[in-house]
Amino acid sequence: MRFIMTTIFSVLIFTTTVSAAENSAPAPMREIETQVGSFYSSALSLEKDFPFSDMVYTAGGLVFLSGLVGSDATGQLVSGGLKPETHAIFQQMQAHLAHLDLGLQDIVKCLVMIDDIEKWGDFNAIYTSYFEPPYPARSAMGADGLALGAALELECIAVKK
Repeated sequence: MRFIMTTIFSVLIFTTTVSAAENSAPAPMREIETQVGSFYSSALSLEKDFPFSDMVYTAGGLVFLSGLVGSDATGQLVSGGLKPETHAIFQQMQAHLAHLDLGLQDIVKCLVMIDDIEKWGDFNAIYTSYFEPPYPARSAMGADGLALGAALELECIAVKK
C-alpha cells in the first residue's frame, strides 16, 4: 500500500551525492561547527543550494544522515531502478560516514521510504548484504513522489563513540 508523503517529508526527500569508490578518500565536505554539533554539506549540496545538511554530527555523538536517493556524482538518478539505486545509496552513505571515520557498523537506525512495496524483497536482499547482525533498528513506509522519481530513499542515524 502506498502512502502520500507529507509536506514535511517532501523537504527531506531531496538528496546529495558523494561518489566514492570503496577505500578511496571521501569527497570534501564543508563543515560548520555550532554549539550543538558539526553540520556537513557536500559540494553538490552547496552548488544546488539544497536547504539541508548532508550530515550532522551532534555534540552528544549522534550522526544524522539526510535521506539519500540513488544518484550519481552529478545528482542525477542512476538508471536501472531499485537495485542500482540501492547500491548507489550505500556508496554515498559510506562516503559520508568516512568523513567521521565511521562505517556501516556504526549505524543504529534506518528509515526506508520505498516507492513500490512489492519490491521490498529485492531491497531487503541488498540491504542485508551491506549490514551484518545485529542489524540496525529500522522503520519503513511506502512513499509516492520521492525526489528525482527515485524507487527508494534511505536515511540513517549512526553513533560515534
